[in-house]
Amino acid sequence: MIKLSATAMLIGSVLSLTACGEKPKVYSGRFIFGHEVREFIPCGRSALWWQADQDLVADLIEFYQLNTTEPYQAIYVQAEAKLLPAATDGYAQEYPAVLRLDKILDWQQAVPDSCNVPSS
Repeated sequence: MIKLSATAMLIGSVLSLTACGEKPKVYSGRFIFGHEVREFIPCGRSALWWQADQDLVADLIEFYQLNTTEPYQAIYVQAEAKLLPAATDGYAQEYPAVLRLDKILDWQQAVPDSCNVPSS
């Protein structure tokens, strides 16, 4: 009985440690939306494909469409997200990685000067 209880405690500890390592990171950057384009470009980095929860995406796209005047215009977004491996199909496979947006923390029409794109 004691052995079974100790094993259950050990499994529970391992599972909670695994869950702790899964926390999303905060990313800030340029968000661009358009026909066949869904980019999140972290400040100072290259473009990443993104995906997110349906409701979260709807709110973000609504803000984007109400606050941009040019096609493929960048807005500033800060979000909790997880970096995932590159996609293997669709338009996403053209990007080096997938950034799964979990929670939008801030969005602004103007991209701050401090959030620059690396030069080619």
